[in-house]
Amino acid sequence: MGRKHCKNLPTKLSLGMLGALLFAVGGHADETGTGPDGWSQAYKGTQLHIIAEAATNSQALQELLADFQKKTGIEVTLEQAPYDGLVQKAVLNFATKSGTYDVLSIPYEYLGSFAEQNYIQIEDDFCNAPPKGAPTYSSADIIPVLWKASSQWKEHCYGVPSNSGLMMMFYRKDLFSDPTEQQAFKAKYGYDLAPAKTWQQYKDIAEFFTRKSGDKLAGTELSSPLYGVALAGKRHTATVLEWMNYMWTFGGGLFDSSGNPAVNSAANVAALDFEKSLTAYAPPGYTSATWDEVTTQLQQGIAAQSITWGDTPGAIEDPSQSKVVGKMGYAAIPTKAVGDHPEALLGSWTWTVNADSANKGAAELFMAWALSKPTQTKLAELGGLPALTSVFQDPQLQAKLPYWNQELSSQQQAKARPRIPQWGGMNDVLSNHLSQALNGQVSSQAALDDAQNEITKLLNGALPVTYQ
Repeated sequence: MGRKHCKNLPTKLSLGMLGALLFAVGGHADETGTGPDGWSQAYKGTQLHIIAEAATNSQALQELLADFQKKTGIEVTLEQAPYDGLVQKAVLNFATKSGTYDVLSIPYEYLGSFAEQNYIQIEDDFCNAPPKGAPTYSSADIIPVLWKASSQWKEHCYGVPSNSGLMMMFYRKDLFSDPTEQQAFKAKYGYDLAPAKTWQQYKDIAEFFTRKSGDKLAGTELSSPLYGVALAGKRHTATVLEWMNYMWTFGGGLFDSSGNPAVNSAANVAALDFEKSLTAYAPPGYTSATWDEVTTQLQQGIAAQSITWGDTPGAIEDPSQSKVVGKMGYAAIPTKAVGDHPEALLGSWTWTVNADSANKGAAELFMAWALSKPTQTKLAELGGLPALTSVFQDPQLQAKLPYWNQELSSQQQAKARPRIPQWGGMNDVLSNHLSQALNGQVSSQAALDDAQNEITKLLNGALPVTYQ
């Protein structure tokens, strides 16, 4: 890992640090020795090692850590890693029981696996009542839909949501509002150009806006191609998670009502066939694209629409890295038919405490600070996604951030992917076969038939009754 976790006593033991050690055994921080704004300094001098996904939320949190240290006297090293790298580092750290990381922000779909293997600490007391010495934290303010997926496994709570990530639709509102494009679209398709409500509309729009270099777009000649849609098609988690939005809205699912695998259902095959049809309007690099490449394509203005993560708008609206600031619109995931209920893949992460951490009390204080309203508000201002209802309802943020209202609306449409211990293996199987289908190597039916067989063997007869 390159970093050694310090579990030993400090070489210089001050009275304040001695007091911190006395409280370290007891879980929640005590108010003895309060810092600025009434935050506990019972763990002053503690060194916390934390790992989180290399994404907007973590980057924003990094900028705010000085505030936590000032309030509590706790020093934090925040390591950031991409999704796959973070999971690998977490599993290795847990398996070796090295205790390198005190706090880990984990993808919620790994909650069941890590809890079943006793890798993370049960946090029932922390979840049910605010810890002492954390005056601006309230668990009651956390968005209700996040609790079950992000924190609860069976009868226990294992942490708190670290963000409210979910997927939604992005579209170039400047192109959609252009009179020339509106007229041309209606002449070709017979209805008004507007953000897609159905998947057929989404495909029509993708076809319409796919242009070659030299073609006209909103009255201007293009110097490079424009594509109707950005897609993730690599053998990667990104491809699985994007497809699940199509799967659900086509009426499919990974399991039937009895908990048996239903990966190759007719609805799932239809959903994959539809997504494959969109590849005709995607950039050539979609076969090696994950959500990072999709974000870049949107930022560079080479795609007219996409289904991607709700924590992307911070980068889209950042003038230092985006060419489409103020030009992007945000809407719900389309549905198969008009009037169907939109469903959006929930992608929140969870702050958890390593079962082998020697700094449980300090770790809980960090989680309380990270979920406190002032921190969450600043996180939102820096482009991150909070997990508090009150921050999404903040009128100043609603007026300032063009994607804010849609974020809150999509929370009501959020649906969790499986959290069973076998999810990691299922994800690997799906990423392999979905990418083969999207890359044109096999049919949708063949891809999902193979995935069905492999996942059935993987589950080995276990019915995942609590897979949501």
